[in-house]
Amino acid sequence: MAKKPKPGKRPAQPQAARPAEKKAKPVAKESRPSGGWLTFAWVAMAITALCYLPSLSNGLVNWDDDPNITENPNLQRINEDGLFKAVPAIFDVDKGAVIGNYNPLPILTFAIEKAIAGDFNTTLIHVTNLLLHLLTVFFAMKLLARMGVGNWGVFIGGLLFGIHPMRVESVAWATERKDVLFAVFFFAALVYYVRWLKQGERGENRTGTYVVMFVLALLSCLSKVQAVTLPLSMLVLDYWFRRPLNFKLILEKTPFWALSLAFGLINLYTLGQQGSTTDEVTQFNLLQRICIGAYSFCVYLYKLVIPYPMSPLYPYPKPLPWEVFAAVAPFLAVWAAFIWLWRKDRRVWVSGILFFFFNVMFLLQVLGAGQGFKADRFTYVPYFGLFLVAAWYFEQYYQKKESRGTLQAIAGVVFLAFAVMTVRQIGVWRNGETLWSHVIKFEGKSNSLPYWNRGQYYRSQGDYNKALQDYSQAVTINPENPELFNSRGKTYFDMAMSGKFGNQERELVQKALKDYTDALSIPNIKPKSKAEILINRGAAHGSQRNFQQSVQDITEGLKIDPTNENGYFNRSIAYYTMGQIDNALGDYNEYLKYQPNNANVWYESGMILRAKGQNQEAIERLTRAITLNPGLGIAYIERARAYGQSGNKLLARQDYQRAQQLGERLTEADVRMMNGQ
Repeated sequence: MAKKPKPGKRPAQPQAARPAEKKAKPVAKESRPSGGWLTFAWVAMAITALCYLPSLSNGLVNWDDDPNITENPNLQRINEDGLFKAVPAIFDVDKGAVIGNYNPLPILTFAIEKAIAGDFNTTLIHVTNLLLHLLTVFFAMKLLARMGVGNWGVFIGGLLFGIHPMRVESVAWATERKDVLFAVFFFAALVYYVRWLKQGERGENRTGTYVVMFVLALLSCLSKVQAVTLPLSMLVLDYWFRRPLNFKLILEKTPFWALSLAFGLINLYTLGQQGSTTDEVTQFNLLQRICIGAYSFCVYLYKLVIPYPMSPLYPYPKPLPWEVFAAVAPFLAVWAAFIWLWRKDRRVWVSGILFFFFNVMFLLQVLGAGQGFKADRFTYVPYFGLFLVAAWYFEQYYQKKESRGTLQAIAGVVFLAFAVMTVRQIGVWRNGETLWSHVIKFEGKSNSLPYWNRGQYYRSQGDYNKALQDYSQAVTINPENPELFNSRGKTYFDMAMSGKFGNQERELVQKALKDYTDALSIPNIKPKSKAEILINRGAAHGSQRNFQQSVQDITEGLKIDPTNENGYFNRSIAYYTMGQIDNALGDYNEYLKYQPNNANVWYESGMILRAKGQNQEAIERLTRAITLNPGLGIAYIERARAYGQSGNKLLARQDYQRAQQLGERLTEADVRMMNGQ
């Protein structure tokens, strides 16, 4: 073990005559890095910002952006109710979890952006992501400097962290705000950890530093569960700085272990509530999943050097190809080499590999299942360990003057290639069409998901013909998926209701009904899917004035899923048209429990109450409708009628006048009431 350095001394920089790591061992010799690295940091961040400028013109994509941002119920009323009212729900474990993930801090940042801009501004969202990425690059470079890496090594490590193409998914995808946000606090905490170590060597009071570290760790965990690896990363720094490996190292990090355990359990709970901890998709056994983990590990190592192919989706292949099982051999070879490096005290390599493994091990999909078994974003923090190795050795050999020209040429070619790949990959995340078209390039016709999702994008844009083409291709690939039939059926129904296909309306509804019925006939359909399809079929029957069948289908769907708000809405229309006013009102009330901000439903329920003579309740509901939508002229007319029936002619006259100002035409009865006749 190396002798402890004298307090305040700067680290010994690698010398030209000492390229071998064994002679230039990393040891703790400083409290602060030399200031020169800051210049290199500004240059690295500027290059990174230049490469990511195209991301600022990107929009959102239909790949988790909807539930996290635009459709997140905790963000929908920010402008009306204020930011602070949304905060408790955002941080609530049950109400705040999105698709099984508890990451409230990124959601809060989206809420703040909406409060500032008045709505979701995609440019602001991507600017924030980029700024957070640049801040992460800064702290990563500062950590390298505090670890004793020289300025040129810090520059190389920072530039790798900034523009390596595998960064793109974490920065250019709005939903992955959680990646760049957790990483900022994660690396800042590690920087403070090094300071804490140095303060201890100098005998200084370091309580304040420990508190700051813990707060940063908490913020990181609130951003993404991946931050639970922070205490393991601290242990890597202990090894780097040659602290004696004993139980004290574990004990001193007790609050951080407790924090990691707490957030790990919280996310296991929320994922379990979502059903994401079961392997219903693949049903691989443990041995197969271990092989998948080994394969993913090896792929991430390969993509460090050759980041190709890069895709937003790497679906599980079934059956597993031979290379997944063959990957066990290189995986074991890596660890055999690791043991050799450990015995030889090659601390740079050992530290880099340990940091990479500790931060990627929970992401290797050995446990749990999803739609993909790899993701480029999983390397965002783990790659720091491997960038550390590259940075250290670049600095070592850069000290040899005869090597500088060669190193500069190699670095220039590598970074130019990485910059070009990064810019091209940013374009993949422009919108749903570019995203899923890119996936289709790699998946071809082997997977229905990208066609389905691209169809969803086309449908949202009103491009029904392209949507139908993609849905039909998806159905051809996977005819056993009822969701595909459901989506195509909804497209036919949307076309019929759009008013653009008047002479084909009945034919389109019949096609929708057929797709819904075909979907319901598929075995093993999930209850929630069955409920939605029944309700959709009920709406289609209702559009053809087949109200009895409409009510029957929707009622059956609501028995399966009583939380389906659209079921109550569609059934209320059928009841109202059939003259069953009380039943319609009951469904309106149920719907408003789930969607309390729908001005039209407040208006319609108020209209029913007014017709029933319940004027005071009608006025309250119509007032709510007007509050939500001050431009809803018909709500003013209906409230005026309620005021008139209650004998309040002054308020009735004011509402009639406001309705006229909004362009509404009054009936003769309304005119008489307005004039007090």
